[in-house]
Amino acid sequence: MKARRVNLEYLNLYQEIPLFCVLALRNLFRKKPQGRTSRVLIVNTCLIGEFAASLPAIRDFIQRNPQDAVDLVVAPPLKELAERVRGVKNVYTAKSVYGRSVEREQRPAQEFGAYDAIFVMRMSAEVYRLLRTIPAASLHSGLKEYSKYALHLGESLLLRRRPKQWVELNFEMLGGTFRRVPFDEIFECTPNDYASVAKLDVLQTVEKKVIIHTGASWPMKHWDTGKWAALFSKAQGLGAMRFIFVGGKEDEADYKVIASQLNFPVYSLIGQVTLPQLLLVMRRSEYFIGVDSGPKSMAYLADLRSVSIFGPGPHFYLPLDPRDIAIDKTRGGGVWQMFFYTRKGFIHQITVDEVYDAFKKIWNS
Repeated sequence: MKARRVNLEYLNLYQEIPLFCVLALRNLFRKKPQGRTSRVLIVNTCLIGEFAASLPAIRDFIQRNPQDAVDLVVAPPLKELAERVRGVKNVYTAKSVYGRSVEREQRPAQEFGAYDAIFVMRMSAEVYRLLRTIPAASLHSGLKEYSKYALHLGESLLLRRRPKQWVELNFEMLGGTFRRVPFDEIFECTPNDYASVAKLDVLQTVEKKVIIHTGASWPMKHWDTGKWAALFSKAQGLGAMRFIFVGGKEDEADYKVIASQLNFPVYSLIGQVTLPQLLLVMRRSEYFIGVDSGPKSMAYLADLRSVSIFGPGPHFYLPLDPRDIAIDKTRGGGVWQMFFYTRKGFIHQITVDEVYDAFKKIWNS
């Protein structure tokens, strides 16, 4: 199949800027309700990885404001995960700016009521239309924080410096101070979540469990399937381990190709677990190896020792735990490969031995 030459999905991000500007302008003339409601709405319609990076800040906000009932608006695929965040009262949905196919399902009518404050962390056309109908005493747009962050990213790219991480920016947007928030402080999974994960056959083993995610929606972030197979063959010599693939249905092809090249079994939970269940699978596992993706950010939340394989930068989803390892050939650059295809991508420069050595380091630590 012919590779896409331009990453139109990421170019959609630029739609957020004018929408934020129009929202900020309309807010000057917004009719504000009288009296306190003790309700706050946080709007964060984005992808899995971006949402995972925002959850420590959202939970910190809830803890700092125990007098308020906090509701969330998220992209449809994230609803179940958002409902497991401690202290969240209601979860509503709206399409993100990316407009992926998994967001296009029909949704029932949603009634919001009035709020003391609305924090808009991410924008889309649907979010903008929604916010026009919701009364609020104050509306906090992310325009100021995003504008400053864009300048910071530009400077970081020019100077080849590690940029401020997305998780830190989210704390700033919600008026908090960055801190590490433990898994059990963020999530309250249901008994059914735990029971479903406990029954999974793939977890019934004394072998070390290594969660694998190979999928990427953009080829410049995709590591070759032949290298994955070579990595697993070599890593097997370290000890008893079980490789467990995760991801969406679109990742099934990678799993089948890689499995066909191995002379030992590998396992798949692709498309078989919900996002809350995936977090619990990670909590019952020991390691993660994967590309820069949503499951990688979830592995960080689950405090799973990880090796992350990065493509083009800038990299603002790097691991925060010094025990985790990120492999990157861009030196903080290569931003053009986020949007335009080239045969000689930075991720293709990463060798099997480099990833093996990184995994061996966390295996032996």
